[in-house]
Amino acid sequence: MRSVADGRGGWIDAVPLAGAFVVNIGEMFELATQRYYQATVHRVVSPPKGHERVSVAFFYGPGLSATLEPVPLPADLRAQLPASEEPPDPDNPIFAQHGTNTLKSWLRSHPAVARRYCSDLAADLAPPAGSAR
Repeated sequence: MRSVADGRGGWIDAVPLAGAFVVNIGEMFELATQRYYQATVHRVVSPPKGHERVSVAFFYGPGLSATLEPVPLPADLRAQLPASEEPPDPDNPIFAQHGTNTLKSWLRSHPAVARRYCSDLAADLAPPAGSAR
């Protein structure tokens, strides 16, 4: 089973559907689509003993030195973008430079390793003071 953050500090179960294929939208896709498609914070919960779960992680992205530019959206899609008063998550900035964003995500996913071996990088890419992360 996978869970998706509800934006209020909790999780919503994403119950498996027979024959379903789940694809997570990544942050670079969110950036390229000007937030039309939004990446979600998610986690995977191991199934109970005796139940099978098949998971294949595949990450596809540009070269680490690439800087992404937003894709021009048709007017009808631009009209559906979040209002300017709905800023991106300040605790999880998305960097246009793919390598910087990948490093931020790695540091967030592996906080103990980041603190031990990359504390200078972790501090440089840390969320603003007082954030929930």
